[in-house]
Amino acid sequence: MDMNTVIGVVERNAGKLAERWLERLHKEAGMEDYAREPAPFLLDHVRDAYQEIGTYLDQPRHQVIAEHFRATGMRRRERGLPLAEVIRAVQLARTVLWQYVIEQGIFDSTVNLYQALNLYRQIVTFFDQAVLYAVEGYFETASGEP
Repeated sequence: MDMNTVIGVVERNAGKLAERWLERLHKEAGMEDYAREPAPFLLDHVRDAYQEIGTYLDQPRHQVIAEHFRATGMRRRERGLPLAEVIRAVQLARTVLWQYVIEQGIFDSTVNLYQALNLYRQIVTFFDQAVLYAVEGYFETASGEP
């Protein structure tokens, strides 16, 4: 199965993935502040990220990633959420995404396994960048200065 098909599955199921992410977040130790946030506030952001994952993976240095996650970092700081929880929330989004991809049983041959490893590398890179930009945004002042 080609990567576009896999990415399409993820994008079409963004709502389901966001719900799984929220369930995991509520069960995760050390996420008490995040877990108290209103569900729509949390779900909208992560659902949007999942829906646009193909764009992000096609253009990994795309400015949209930086803008999206810097803004996320700023909003989370404004709401008083600890940085450690912000970072863990992004990591959980990556974990939920990859578990979902594996559950789909798409990678059932050697060629597909190679594609899976390539996709995983891209996903890890994307979420590493997301953490970096979220941290930058978290520490930006209202004037846009770090």
